Amino acid sequence: MKEIMKPNNIKLLKNDVKKSSEPMPFPFDIQECKKSFVTRNVNLDDIKTLLTENIKPQAGDLVIAEVTRLRQHCRIEFPNGRRSRMFVKDKILVSYGNRYAPDQFEAIVPDDLSPCHLVAGGGIAAKMRYKSQSVKPATEIKPLGLVGDKDGKVINLSRYNQLKKSQHSDVGIPVIVVAGSSMNAGKTTTVASLVKGLSADGYKVAAAKITGTGSGCDLWHFLDAGANVAVDFTDAGYATTYKVQSDDICKIFEQTLHHLQSNNPDMIVIEVADGILQEETADFLKSETAKSMTTAMVFTAGDSCSAIYGLKWLEELEYNVIGISGVVSGNPLGSQEVSKLTDVPVITKKEMISAGFGHRIYESILNRELKQLTAE
Repeated sequence: MKEIMKPNNIKLLKNDVKKSSEPMPFPFDIQECKKSFVTRNVNLDDIKTLLTENIKPQAGDLVIAEVTRLRQHCRIEFPNGRRSRMFVKDKILVSYGNRYAPDQFEAIVPDDLSPCHLVAGGGIAAKMRYKSQSVKPATEIKPLGLVGDKDGKVINLSRYNQLKKSQHSDVGIPVIVVAGSSMNAGKTTTVASLVKGLSADGYKVAAAKITGTGSGCDLWHFLDAGANVAVDFTDAGYATTYKVQSDDICKIFEQTLHHLQSNNPDMIVIEVADGILQEETADFLKSETAKSMTTAMVFTAGDSCSAIYGLKWLEELEYNVIGISGVVSGNPLGSQEVSKLTDVPVITKKEMISAGFGHRIYESILNRELKQLTAE
């Protein structure tokens, strides 16, 4: 085996004889690779080998890739949340994953280690199939190999499930689920506003996001709003949840609730990503697991028409929808249109974070009554 030294002190190991799909000793200094947010739970000491030949990646597999062309994403999100500028030739530690984002990309895990794309700044490698006209094409990367352990087994994020496993479920802790009409309907802002309003009134609140694309932005938002604890699906070992089976998403939901309940909060607030017409979201919300473990629902919408459609869709599933919020709540005329067609209140961000709102929503949910939640 010949050792080649590069000027940047990154060591490359070159085999004299190529062995198809045989692992080689990990040829880089992992500390010189830029580690993405979705890899934050990975024990870097586990990284010992690299697999480079004739291997089909799976969602969640770790991959070392080299940046070849900067396009939409020029920064990569570190585990601590800092967004680091990337440069061509940078080596990044990311995860393969499927992505569904109508405002950006639809992308899938490729069948091999051929050049593909960085489709999310949180660290998602995939093959872009479609893009929104509002964004540039995806940043281009060249996978250098799948990351393996000392036994040559590919390291997958599923190995690092951080959620506490518990058979006990405290059904006495109310669970508010926030769903929306689409991407960017205001779900994360609504979750954070609910957390802020409740915590400001003295309640201990736990928050989570159970579906979507791995990124720390929403977690930091929940914590900044006052959540005592916040987790997401990446803590369950998933880089993204696009094309994940409904039963598995239900397991993420259950594990998340058990984990949050172990922290003894007064209230749990859960975000479900994307819109109710997105396949994984729709299947999850139709499941008995989601319906039986949800105490109340707040629906976010971009406009009055989608607000009324979504409300009807959720009520047909027998959800206790206690409020409509999101983008439509910031539009006075849209809010008036909604209010003419339903008694479910439209709740603004300002109302949710106002003094006393936390008490009103807690008492309303606890009593299972559809009360007016906004101030008189």
